[in-house]
Amino acid sequence: MAAKNTPPEIREGVRSGIIAAVARDAELRGGRTARLLAAAGALGAFAAVGFVLMLSGHPFEHHPPWHVVVFSAVWSALVVVFLSLALLRVRTPSLPLARSAVVGLIGLGVAGVCGAACPNQHFLEWWSTTEVGSQLSLAGGLALGALCFGITTSLFVAAVAAFVGLGRRSRAAIGPLLPAAMLLLLLSPGVALQSYGTSWAVFGSWLLGAGLGSYVGVALGLAARTRLGPG
Repeated sequence: MAAKNTPPEIREGVRSGIIAAVARDAELRGGRTARLLAAAGALGAFAAVGFVLMLSGHPFEHHPPWHVVVFSAVWSALVVVFLSLALLRVRTPSLPLARSAVVGLIGLGVAGVCGAACPNQHFLEWWSTTEVGSQLSLAGGLALGALCFGITTSLFVAAVAAFVGLGRRSRAAIGPLLPAAMLLLLLSPGVALQSYGTSWAVFGSWLLGAGLGSYVGVALGLAARTRLGPG
């Protein structure tokens, strides 16, 4: 009786959805999953080489010699995990892991480009020589300068990453918290590396600023993308 009262288009939609879900599950259980994981591993290895080359250009006079190996390994492992999430489109009903991972990866790339363009590879030293950074450091110490530097830089990075990374599938609702958290996770090794030789207060302030900036930046990127519509 209930089936007779159900409109045909609804029954067909449910049927199509079930068939598509079964087909995708079968696809992911087959060779495609192995190929995607292999691709994630290959891209991770490529990223590892890039991280080693990038970190080798960092002035390491006051760093232990193992920093290059450890930070490159940590970054590479995170990139492999994030690539796997993105390529396999991993998600749950409440956690859009794949789309958030894409935001994190794009943000890491944008941050890397900005870092390479910085005239001083010790970013806080460069920030302290600017008018804004020097005034903040004089007013509240290096920790306040690091907090504001983390907010401003990660806000820009996160806004660009969210705007670009969430363009094609932005019809489904997604909040800024998970993408911001994933971006912060990818940025945190760099914050730790750059904070070495300062203090825990500077590291904590920078990390806090990066978290706040990531959240606000993702929210701004989502708002801008929503205004323009899905790309």
